[in-house]
Amino acid sequence: MSDEENDILYEVKDRVAIITFNIPKKLNALNGEQYLKLGKFVEQANEEEDTVATIIQATGKYFSAGANFADKKLMETDPAELFSHEYWLARFVARNVWLTNVFNDHKKILVASVNGPVIGLSTGLLLLCDLIYVNDLSKFYLLAPFANLGLVAEGGSSATLFARLGWSKASEALLLAKPISGQDCYNAGLINKHYEGKLTTEEFNQKVFEELVSSFENLHEDSIFKNKELLKLTRDQLINQANSQEVMKGFYKWLEGVPQGRFAQLAMKEVKHKF
Repeated sequence: MSDEENDILYEVKDRVAIITFNIPKKLNALNGEQYLKLGKFVEQANEEEDTVATIIQATGKYFSAGANFADKKLMETDPAELFSHEYWLARFVARNVWLTNVFNDHKKILVASVNGPVIGLSTGLLLLCDLIYVNDLSKFYLLAPFANLGLVAEGGSSATLFARLGWSKASEALLLAKPISGQDCYNAGLINKHYEGKLTTEEFNQKVFEELVSSFENLHEDSIFKNKELLKLTRDQLINQANSQEVMKGFYKWLEGVPQGRFAQLAMKEVKHKF
């Protein structure tokens, strides 16, 4: 298989669907097509007949550095298209609404096996997971650098950040584009478990998988799914409203050309990256 075919992997093992980001040289940053591929895999996992859980994991040192705006296809796009309604409705509004809904509506236990930092849209998707396990707390952080990029919150993160971390940390994350440390995330209750030993990413992923399978081994599957439905009743309205408002505000930012200008400044080092 080509590198492109191997960028995101999918397998089913012991009643668990496993989705793996496999672009370590790019810190698992995803372009638009790869985010679509991710969403399709999450949909596929949702329809697996004999699974109880879905794990999203990664290779390398980062879980995901968010969107890959250095993607060759984006760079080769006609500049006139980059300011058109049609372009951003298809490649931003529709994609983000759908992807956020796919994660939020997932009926299985949605688990993140997090080997390193999480940035941008991937942060929003992480916050929609039911269980979050982190390998090395000192090397993990969340970063929502939207204010640094001339964008707004994505993936429902304007709702989930304050729901899962509290208003003060959510304000630091979104208003100041400040990284939220692993320790702060753990103190806020976002992280279910972290591992102190010096595990490789592969060892960590395997450990999370084994512990998860052991945890649901003797449980009644339908009760798990019904309990998830009940838990979601309290969050769905917030996330659905946040999702629609985020994409509309972000859509007009793209039409104004604000993010395009910020990316150019970052490329010329006129503006510093937050990570």
